[in-house]
Amino acid sequence: MSDEETLFETKNVKFFEGPPQSKDLIPDHLGVNIDLFRQVKEHYNKAKENIACRVLADICQDIQDTGFIGRMDDSAERLSTTTVTIQRWRSRFADAGLLKRQNRNGLYSVDPKVAIRLDAKGDIIKPANERKAVFKF
Repeated sequence: MSDEETLFETKNVKFFEGPPQSKDLIPDHLGVNIDLFRQVKEHYNKAKENIACRVLADICQDIQDTGFIGRMDDSAERLSTTTVTIQRWRSRFADAGLLKRQNRNGLYSVDPKVAIRLDAKGDIIKPANERKAVFKF
């Protein structure tokens, strides 16, 4: 088991050397591109930036049933850090293409090349369309 694989606290994770494939996963499991974690670890190798892989692993494990990732304060509590640190990393990961910004209020989803999660039926959990009805005045 590599150092990157020890970041995940659940046994329902399958690691891929490239983008995760839904056909190789079983329901209620998470597929993760472990190669990207190695690249993140290599890129952010400074001592003060060693939290990068931990934040990304937490983000992947925190894919909600809506397809979006959970709240920053919950993530900060799990990682024993501040919400400012979590927001900074989320923004960096979005700029790098690992996360997708859904709106400008901090709503993100994980790019399928990084991780995918299957629901109990075996369907890929994707973000629901945020666009609601258009208001006319």
